[in-house]
Amino acid sequence: MKNINWKKILPHIIAVALFAIIAIIYCKPSFEGKVLQQNDISQWKAMAQSSFKFKEANGHFPLWTNSMFCGMPGYQIAMDGEIKYSFVSLGYVEKVLTLGLPRPASFFFLACLCFYILALILRCNPYVAIGAAISYGYCTYNPVIIVAGHETKMMAIAYLPALIGSLILLFNKKYILGTALTALFTTFLIGANHLQITYYSAIIIVFMVVAFLIDCISSKNFKHLFIVGGLALGAALLGVGVNTISLLTTSEYGKLSIRGGSVLADENGKGNATKSGLNKDYAFSYSLYKTEPLAMMIPRIYGGSSGLEINEEDSKAIAKLREMQPQLAQQLQGYVGSYWGGIGGTSGPPYIGAIVCFLALIGFVILDDKYKWWILATIIFSFMLSWGKYFEGFNTWMLNNLPAYNKFRAPSMILVVPTFLLSMMSALTLQKIISTVDKVALWEKYKKGLYVASGMMLLALMVYFTADFAGDADKALLKQASEMKDAQQNAAMFDTIKSFVNAIREDRKGLFMSDFIRTLALMGFAGGVIWLYIKNKISDLVTIGLISIVAFIDVMNINLKYFNNDKFADAAEYADSNYKESAVDTELLKDKSFYRVFNVRQGLQGAFNGDAITSYHHNSIGGYHPAKLSIYQDIIEKQLYNFPNCMPVVNMLNAKYIIQQDEKTGQSLAIPNPNALGNCWFVSGVIFRSSPKEVMNTLTTFNTKDSAIVEDADKAFVKYDAVDDSTAKISLVKNNNDFVEYTSTSKAAKFAVFSEVFYNAGWKAFIDGKETTIIKTNYVLRGVSIPAGNHKITFEFKPNSYFMSLKISLVSTILIWLLTFGAVFLMYKQNRKTVINV
Repeated sequence: MKNINWKKILPHIIAVALFAIIAIIYCKPSFEGKVLQQNDISQWKAMAQSSFKFKEANGHFPLWTNSMFCGMPGYQIAMDGEIKYSFVSLGYVEKVLTLGLPRPASFFFLACLCFYILALILRCNPYVAIGAAISYGYCTYNPVIIVAGHETKMMAIAYLPALIGSLILLFNKKYILGTALTALFTTFLIGANHLQITYYSAIIIVFMVVAFLIDCISSKNFKHLFIVGGLALGAALLGVGVNTISLLTTSEYGKLSIRGGSVLADENGKGNATKSGLNKDYAFSYSLYKTEPLAMMIPRIYGGSSGLEINEEDSKAIAKLREMQPQLAQQLQGYVGSYWGGIGGTSGPPYIGAIVCFLALIGFVILDDKYKWWILATIIFSFMLSWGKYFEGFNTWMLNNLPAYNKFRAPSMILVVPTFLLSMMSALTLQKIISTVDKVALWEKYKKGLYVASGMMLLALMVYFTADFAGDADKALLKQASEMKDAQQNAAMFDTIKSFVNAIREDRKGLFMSDFIRTLALMGFAGGVIWLYIKNKISDLVTIGLISIVAFIDVMNINLKYFNNDKFADAAEYADSNYKESAVDTELLKDKSFYRVFNVRQGLQGAFNGDAITSYHHNSIGGYHPAKLSIYQDIIEKQLYNFPNCMPVVNMLNAKYIIQQDEKTGQSLAIPNPNALGNCWFVSGVIFRSSPKEVMNTLTTFNTKDSAIVEDADKAFVKYDAVDDSTAKISLVKNNNDFVEYTSTSKAAKFAVFSEVFYNAGWKAFIDGKETTIIKTNYVLRGVSIPAGNHKITFEFKPNSYFMSLKISLVSTILIWLLTFGAVFLMYKQNRKTVINV
């Protein structure tokens, strides 16, 4: 103990303590038995409920779930692939990195800790690192997405700085430690299971590596280049190896999902997918206006969130509503929203702090070339991608040519890249300021930096004087009103609506200007503190303290609008409000057969794009998932959206009950569907079509009870005798998710249709233990040719991608442990040697 340098360790102890204390205070309700009201998490728990029940009974999650869309791979919802190897799980390290704190406190703590690690690697003063880490951990986007329930996204964002720092260690010739940490944090970043953030992280790494390559080549340091390349690649492969279970299964599934395209897609038509990926319109959903990234510096420049951001008493729009007739006011109150940007609606701005942005802008002048140019290039590139459809030519080219880019949507999400990089720049800038000896030269550069910051504020001011402050909803409302204003009796109503929309715009203008002045004041404060430091009026610690504290207060003042105690609810009450059995649920659960429901209570869009709650209690033909199977999405778009004019398809999907709303009482009703075809049935005949499109078109007016449709390509596998057999019968014996058993009896060879989704990446069929071909039937279901006699038919879901990945994951995990222990041991030896020599 006497050899421990406590003075050197103390800042790190302070950092960890501060990160924990702030997280605990901010998330205090979660330590009092309360939970965040997170819609996405509520949906996830509902869609995963059947898998959790299966695990309770069998000790592991199933690989297939029956709860949504007539079945889909369960590992796309809930998976514990490491369960067999839990004794070597790297999850123990993750628990240490989060101090075992509960969610959501652990997210904020982890983000701060990982950025602190990066800042130390960048050789920042520990107190500079603390301030920068807290600013990054609590930038407004983070609490906003946590409240929304995007927890995997937050985990990936938290790990990103540590991964970048690990690579910088390698660049700085810290080979052993850099390799170990790169492997470890690659594992955790990918393991967060948010591939879009992982993809954006890769973009940052590509720009950083290009800068490193240029530096090495220009200095002819080829040996270092090859060493770093080999070690980084090896470390990355280990991180990928640990996550092979999720990566391979997701890659396999992705090819068959809407992210992989649709065989029915028309490049110029409607729908979410093209033949190879997401449709351009769908991929560019949530695009930002070109000046909208200014919200990173001025929070409510575009309104902040879709809610009312100002007090009702101060709102001109609310005042107008109160002047109207109650009926009209009720119709218009939904238009009262502050946000007017490109994405249509949002829960909060991507604000990272006025002071953070100010420091970053100054840094682009006063820092040397090691980091700033590749950071600037990455930021500009990410801004261009964030504009999506508002910079269509560039982004269409990227969508078609940037590898795998057409698998993702929501261009606005890429603002996590400049959020991270500007935070990194702010830390480097403050460190540069307090470590510069020649303050005369620093002052000259600093003044130029002030011009850059002033230029950005002037750009914002130009937006204020040229913008119309109108959102898409406002414009649509005015257009609708203008179409009826010619009628004399509607002229007064048009004037009322127009004045109402103008009032909304006035509210937004007020928000813009108040936040503009706020940002200007904060920048002026930070600029003044730095001026005092350069003129030797205050010490470096005072400078760091003042800037860090005010920067934190600034961001938290915004955060509390979107993440506060009101967002929490009692855990038991919240569970009841979401999952408590309704009278309809209780009645349906008396049915012990294997059935499905079709819940259209929230409309057809809601049934397939927002309703996973139904799956908490029942197997559903609807549900919610951002990457549905492509063939099922096709059935939804081409058939089920036409409900009730698609009953043959509803019947073949075994929708035994239709849940609707009683028009008189508003309560849910379960209407029995007597024509549901059950789990399986024999058909009298099979017809063949030359293409998937023809199969889909035929389904529209097809008798799915008596006949089946198969593509010509599978004709050789269809074998049956075209004779009547009234005694033929096929029945479900049991459905255990990954294993399904049926029995059949018939006097002649028959063709059976099974009301289960066709998925050829893991399902195998057996007749009396002998494998047989599963035939894609009725576009989306399974069919099997069954010979005469009595037979047992079984289906088993055993995807090779999953079981092969288990072994790769185990080996990779063990290697990372060995690498980590080796790095720790060598560091210990080096430190001990240093102490002895001293």
